[in-house]
Amino acid sequence: MTNIHLRPPSHHLFVQCCRAPFRLASHLFVAAWIIPQLVAAVGSAALRRTEISTRGKSVKSSSRSRVVIAILAVVGVVALIAMLVARWQSPDATRGTSSSGGTTSAAEAPRQLEAWSRPTTTDPRAFAIAYARAIWTYDTARHSYVDWQNAVSVFADPTSAAPQVAKSLLPQWAEWDQLQSHKARAVVRGITAEVTPELEAMINRGQAPAGWHAYVVHGTQTVVTDADTRFLDRQAAVAVVCTPTCKFWSATAEVSP
Repeated sequence: MTNIHLRPPSHHLFVQCCRAPFRLASHLFVAAWIIPQLVAAVGSAALRRTEISTRGKSVKSSSRSRVVIAILAVVGVVALIAMLVARWQSPDATRGTSSSGGTTSAAEAPRQLEAWSRPTTTDPRAFAIAYARAIWTYDTARHSYVDWQNAVSVFADPTSAAPQVAKSLLPQWAEWDQLQSHKARAVVRGITAEVTPELEAMINRGQAPAGWHAYVVHGTQTVVTDADTRFLDRQAAVAVVCTPTCKFWSATAEVSP
């Protein structure tokens, strides 16, 4: 006989990276087109001034003004190019600046694993298997412990204590730190869900709410670290309530013969 004690609850970057060099290239192209014309205008004005001086004529003040304006325009364009190049080479321009709270202004890539997806289903067995897959699948290089907790919590009704129970089957913080230090990742295969005689008796005695289903879920977890690869047998008792859409009710890892 299996002893099961289910505890019920109390109740886009890629596009930005492409646009930046395109904008820089367009500015440089415009500047490269304008500068030769301005330089030619300056040279022409200087030449006319020389010719007029040679003839003994006075240089008009309007000619001087045009030369000064042309020189200032050249300086302005050069300063614009320098500013654009400096902005392009700045780490903050490509990665986003950090705020005082330690967050970045640039959008981060999604950190949700496909195996964490919560199904919208009326099949209690499929829902229990999906939950088991979520708690036995992780990748320390792709997500944080909080990401994992949040994903598992979504399986439960947020208005109850069920999210806390759903997260209770995850490793503790100290265990997570060890997994992260070894760059661990894990997947699970061959998940099965069966109804034991004890669980069947609980339903027949009317000890569970309407739409309540419970399973003992088994699976083989493959854990890969920087040192080795291990194959672990995993099991848990998972209860769900479907009325008619299924949601997590409770779970426990204390399943013993």
